[in-house]
Amino acid sequence: MAATIHDVARAANVSIATVSRVLTGNYPVAEATRARVLDAVRTLDYSANPNARRLRGADLSPIAVLLGSLTGPSFAALAQGVESEARARGRICLIGATGGDADRELELVELMRRQQAAAIVLPGGMWRDREHHDRMAQHAEALARAGMRLVFCGNRVLKRDVGDTIAIRYDNEGGAERIAARVGAAGHRSVLIMPGLTAGDTASQRLRGFQRALDAAGASVYAVRETVFDRDPAREMMLAVLDESSRDGGRLPFTAVVCGTDQMAIGVLEALRERGIRCPEDVSVTGFDDVPAARDLNPALTTVRIPYEEMGVLAVRRALDGAPDAPSTLPVDVIERSSLAAPR
Repeated sequence: MAATIHDVARAANVSIATVSRVLTGNYPVAEATRARVLDAVRTLDYSANPNARRLRGADLSPIAVLLGSLTGPSFAALAQGVESEARARGRICLIGATGGDADRELELVELMRRQQAAAIVLPGGMWRDREHHDRMAQHAEALARAGMRLVFCGNRVLKRDVGDTIAIRYDNEGGAERIAARVGAAGHRSVLIMPGLTAGDTASQRLRGFQRALDAAGASVYAVRETVFDRDPAREMMLAVLDESSRDGGRLPFTAVVCGTDQMAIGVLEALRERGIRCPEDVSVTGFDDVPAARDLNPALTTVRIPYEEMGVLAVRRALDGAPDAPSTLPVDVIERSSLAAPR
């Protein structure tokens, strides 16, 4: 015979009410207890009747995550965290891609509201404009009235308190300061900075962190060159910088390039190879994110690890449980590899 909720409660040594709370996710339950209940559910192959759950008003609403891109490694890591935590709670995860289009993002938020998603997770670092911000604030208010949660992961937040909106950040500026300090400590005294587009908070914070650390180390900023957080634009920008320096006498006027993302660093490394410039013998390069490919590059990339997957897990926990003791800002780590060395 199929296992019942009574069997699960008996196997986990908890009450039927506790099993119900774990399965519906509508009430905080101690992590050890939740794990015990879910283990019993798996062992007994228990499956609640979804029609009965709807009649009780305890349907397991999905968790939604809206990504700028389905192929971006950082987005993929965050989505993995959201999906794994949703799965652990017996919920499905709905994934949408905005393509960086603000209007599409707003459309998807409204669509997920109609799907009655318990939480909508939004990564990202900037608003397109004030209208984008204000329309999202209206969506947040509508979600709060319906008992749903909007969770921002990254540096983008609403400028005013709206409903039960949650913000989860990472130490963006601190991470930038720490990796640039390593560049300065390695002996580099002239550094090219490629932070991204500083119209957004993410890149502007990284630029401040880079500059502060280099100034403290007694290093000078050769130049700041802005482009989007992507490989090909960074490669083209780096080639233009190299062409400028060749016209000015041929000798490179900088010994390190500090990049706002790993994807940008990959483009920079490609440009250096095209010009016959070695890394790190001639120029050191650093990134930001620690995407899976960073360790497989030649040379392996020195970078800042952002806990994207942990952010996704925390987003679901904060949305469903409140998790009052959970941190709202996650630490980052500098990962040292062979792309950073002392200048010759």
